[in-house]
Amino acid sequence: MTTGDPTAELAADLRRSLLVSSRVLRSRTSSEEVSASQFSVLAYLQREGDATPGALADFERVTPPVMTRMLRRLDEAGLVTRSAHPRDGRQVLVTLTDQGRRVVEEGRAERDAWLRTRIATAAPEDREVLRRAAQVLRELLVEHRD
Repeated sequence: MTTGDPTAELAADLRRSLLVSSRVLRSRTSSEEVSASQFSVLAYLQREGDATPGALADFERVTPPVMTRMLRRLDEAGLVTRSAHPRDGRQVLVTLTDQGRRVVEEGRAERDAWLRTRIATAAPEDREVLRRAAQVLRELLVEHRD
């Protein structure tokens, strides 16, 4: 459906492309051991450090009971530990284990390798367009999150 508004059409096209590509990339790290959502939690802990279950639920946009179940599975798999919060005894602090860190590093390496193989098939001028598009997307969407 075209609206005649080039900005609206570009926004719709980008939305579709970004959603599909995000799903494809997330699927590159999901496995029988770790789902895409679980990987996202592990990656958050690797990037941001220890967190409370509430902060993780907010980040993943899930309910606290859903996050509790996810953390229990990750804990049982040895990928995170849960301990008493040092400043608030009512809270739990979730920490990434060394094994969890390896899962994140291996998942990122797998995503990067898959992307490299796809990019390698592009013509040089298309790779340059992708390089510029990545810069623009980073500036517009990542650096100016609201």
